[in-house]
Amino acid sequence: MNHQTPFWKLALGGVIAGAAIYFFPFIVPAIAFVFVMGLLFRLFFGFGRWGGPHMRHAYAAHWQSMTEEQRTAMREKFRNHRCGGWQEPAPSNPTTPDTNA
Repeated sequence: MNHQTPFWKLALGGVIAGAAIYFFPFIVPAIAFVFVMGLLFRLFFGFGRWGGPHMRHAYAAHWQSMTEEQRTAMREKFRNHRCGGWQEPAPSNPTTPDTNA
């Protein structure tokens, strides 16, 4: 079989290979910069509230180990500090304004 590749496919392959070789010294440091900045950002700002996912798992394990009375007490404590769920109204306290009304 006598297969001949069209010239435009060879030229396109050469252009792509040449561009890759030309931009390689610019792209590798740029990728390294983005990678390092991402690591630094996660190191300083990426843990989120309560220490990140590992702390949420630890708290979930703590919650599972509580008795139902302890959970009820914790929910009441959260409700009293306005940390309950959105569907639960805040307690009526005459010293604080009731914004849910």
